[in-house]
Amino acid sequence: MADASVKTTVDKVIEELEARRSFLVEAGAGAGKTTTLVEALEHSLQSQGKELKRTGRRIACITFTNVAKRKITERIHDNPLVTVATIHEFLWEIIKGFEAALWREIIEYNESLRTPEDLSELSSPLPPVQYVDRRRRLARGEISHDEVIDLALRMVTRHPKLTRLIADCYPVVFVDEYQDTSPKTIRLLLDYLAGAGRQSCVVGLFGDSMQKIYASGQGAIAHPKLTSITKHENYRCSPPVVAVLNKVRPALQQVAVGKHTHGEVHLFLNSALPSGQARLNAARQHLAELGWSDDTTSYLMLTHRGIAGALSYDTLLQHYQILGSRGRDKLLDNDEPYIEYFSRVEALCRAFRALDYAALTTLLVAGRTAITSHRDKQRIAADIRQLIAVRESGTIGEVLDHMAQQHLLSVPRKLSDLERRRNVKILEGYEAKLAEFSNTLREIPYEEVIRFVEYREQRTPFHTQHGVKGDEFDNVIVIIDDASWTQYNMGKMLTGQDLEKRLERSRNLFYVSCSRARRGLAVVFLTDIPHDALPTAHDWFSSGTVHL
Repeated sequence: MADASVKTTVDKVIEELEARRSFLVEAGAGAGKTTTLVEALEHSLQSQGKELKRTGRRIACITFTNVAKRKITERIHDNPLVTVATIHEFLWEIIKGFEAALWREIIEYNESLRTPEDLSELSSPLPPVQYVDRRRRLARGEISHDEVIDLALRMVTRHPKLTRLIADCYPVVFVDEYQDTSPKTIRLLLDYLAGAGRQSCVVGLFGDSMQKIYASGQGAIAHPKLTSITKHENYRCSPPVVAVLNKVRPALQQVAVGKHTHGEVHLFLNSALPSGQARLNAARQHLAELGWSDDTTSYLMLTHRGIAGALSYDTLLQHYQILGSRGRDKLLDNDEPYIEYFSRVEALCRAFRALDYAALTTLLVAGRTAITSHRDKQRIAADIRQLIAVRESGTIGEVLDHMAQQHLLSVPRKLSDLERRRNVKILEGYEAKLAEFSNTLREIPYEEVIRFVEYREQRTPFHTQHGVKGDEFDNVIVIIDDASWTQYNMGKMLTGQDLEKRLERSRNLFYVSCSRARRGLAVVFLTDIPHDALPTAHDWFSSGTVHL
């Protein structure tokens, strides 16, 4: 029977809130951090709701992503007394009403830049300052993400009255995933807002310093204004997985309290096999014999390049580098005319095969395909069957030509311009590069597009290790290739001997990856680990099996 005198994490948070003291909740992976945050919000609303409503004040809850923003908003039923916003939205909200002071800071900020903008011809009156989701144009009064953070810190630093006004408007400020928040934002909150105002503003930070995997994040925090509260439960992972996490992170020991009471852990070194795919294949075969299947297993790889190799769309990914430093990002974000069009082609074929006539009709009508008779339907069905055959055996160029001949989907203007320009003989500079891109893209097997779209639309079990933060899966296979990216080295991490920053990056990413597993965890090294890493490897995976 539990000891009723033992305080829960929520009890401790409530104690700090009622004493008007700022605090930090350090919660390991799977600890139910968001639930604790929501319960703290609900307590604040229950105890202060009437006063907040009477005085027109609100509680602020700052999130790192829009996904987290939506999740928290839903869980508090979109309560109007709580402002749930991303970091940039919140900072913009607190400074946007002070135009004159904001413009003074913009002018000074511009002078501090390595390449300042020419602001000599600013009109009078000055244009309104706008927060935009693109690069800054200070001469137009347009600021972007980075400027919002810098300008907000400058303004609270130089205008104590503004700080008091913000603190009075938001007497409680919660921050979700504090470790991913920028150091400047943390400084603004703790050095200026915490303790300010008539009610002594309370700043509550919720997160996990070990899950800091983005370079821009603050990471661990030690601050005299903060009371530290540690949450030890793990509701997600099975006991063998928690045992691995506790070895990786001895400073925060967790207890498995979730429903997954049985699990298994494997470390595959397979050093007798050649490095690379052969080691992964052997691990997959062994796990399949133990009952693991792709339906309940997720594969976590370090890079998109690794996933492209595993799913066989590596030529396509490599090709997009012709477009420059952002070429690959355009592909992955579906922000490029060819891949945007191919996504519609794939949706069309998928709807046809699934006999999803509603989706099929929507795509065809949007693509300006006339459907006025039974004969039209028969012709369209025949054309799509031909398209499916061409997709599976032809090149990208052959699919484009088939689509152009059959007029199944209208071709967007940007894509038709690229197709037209590829045959122009005299082109220079970037136009020549675009023509080269279009012509050589046509030679790639279209099957690579099919595989890429499946990955991008999350219809494969593969994910990047950076992309799964916040997710959880029944079984997880963490694939480690220390030859793929010099920013990380998991083999040296096991020895404890590496550059300090890389050691921290590697350990944090390893911790995040392993802690996604609810039941089973397998770690597969595609390259040899150092000999002196073996003792740690055996120790960390002592709750399971090490396959040498």
